[in-house]
Amino acid sequence: MEDKYETEDTEVKPNRSISELSIREKLSQQFNDGSKHENDTEPTEATEQEVTEETPATEPITEIEKPQLVPPADMNAVEKEAYLNPTPANAHILQSYLNRRAYETRSDYGRKMQEVEQLKKQTAGLYETIKQYEDYYARDGISLTDVTKKAIAWDKAMETNPVATALDWLDAHVLSVNDLVGQQQPQTSQAEYLTREQAEKIAEERYNALQQVQEKKNLEYYNQQVVNSWIANKPLFRDPETASQLETEMAPVVQALNATGRYSSPEQVLETAYNYVVNGNPTFSSLNSKMAAGPVVQQQQATVQKAKAAAKTISGSAGSGTPRIQAQNLRDNLRRRFVGE
Repeated sequence: MEDKYETEDTEVKPNRSISELSIREKLSQQFNDGSKHENDTEPTEATEQEVTEETPATEPITEIEKPQLVPPADMNAVEKEAYLNPTPANAHILQSYLNRRAYETRSDYGRKMQEVEQLKKQTAGLYETIKQYEDYYARDGISLTDVTKKAIAWDKAMETNPVATALDWLDAHVLSVNDLVGQQQPQTSQAEYLTREQAEKIAEERYNALQQVQEKKNLEYYNQQVVNSWIANKPLFRDPETASQLETEMAPVVQALNATGRYSSPEQVLETAYNYVVNGNPTFSSLNSKMAAGPVVQQQQATVQKAKAAAKTISGSAGSGTPRIQAQNLRDNLRRRFVGE
């Protein structure tokens, strides 16, 4: 009897659920699933940014080249050493040099300006005089310098040889002595004599004028001595540049205080103006406080050193206390304490 169905010889594999898998099979399957998921996932935004972003290259730090300079020629040895090797400890040396140079520069400039003003006053009258005739001589092509030299030459020649110079002058202007004689008119001069009262009055006026000049000089000398003595006691006037700036600010104040007439001595005027300027200027006030604190600190240190030396002299060493008295035995110790030794 033939079978109605043909059967194939196939291999039948067990189809078990996950719960029926062994522990080894579970771990293997989880490992394979995790690897497949990791390979299939697309890179995240942070991952892409990390891949595509390039690390910026660090720029090399270049050290600024310091100029090598020669110290100024007017520096002394100490100042040149501080200039070449500046440190906080020697900064005051460079500050002193800069202040001195600033003071000298301003002083030289002021001195030159005074010379210019003095020359201007001396030549002002001459310039104004020749300026009036500049156009007149310019038409003939003659400079004012030539005119001035010519006038001075005629004047010097008249001093040395007046007759010959006068004849030369007449000849230069196409004139003769006869032309002058025809125009000459007799002149009569009458001598004037002073009376005794007039002469005495003139002599008295001259004496009073000389006496006033001398009194003014004496007052200026006295005031100068007072100023020098007062400045010697002010630490701010030790540095020339600081003193110059302080004097500049004090000058109008001193002038205003003198105008009031309320001060009996120049010392009071100077002291009042000094306190007004120093207390009103933070820079001067700070410097004055530091300079005033220096002697106080030195005095305190000297007092402490003196006290230590005195203590060392009394007890043999600083802080050693009362010297111990050696006792031979207990009875001797009690006896010394009883009698107060």
